[in-house]
Amino acid sequence: MPKNDPPSEADKWKYTLLTTVILLAVFNPQTYKLTDSLLGDLIGSLASNGGCPTWLGFGVHVVVFTLLLRGVMEVPI
Repeated sequence: MPKNDPPSEADKWKYTLLTTVILLAVFNPQTYKLTDSLLGDLIGSLASNGGCPTWLGFGVHVVVFTLLLRGVMEVPI
């Protein structure tokens, strides 16, 4: 099995910035309102009218964030 080189400082910054973009996209009021309109009738209220998450909405978005972050780790940068 070949030995992998550790990530460079530039790679670390790329992943950090990409993680920040994902975080901002997943945990913003507009996204909460969108997911509530798409999934709210199926699994329950995910956000208030103003976009504040319920505990269920926060949990759903944590799962989505985790899956997106894990998926990004498979993409060569």
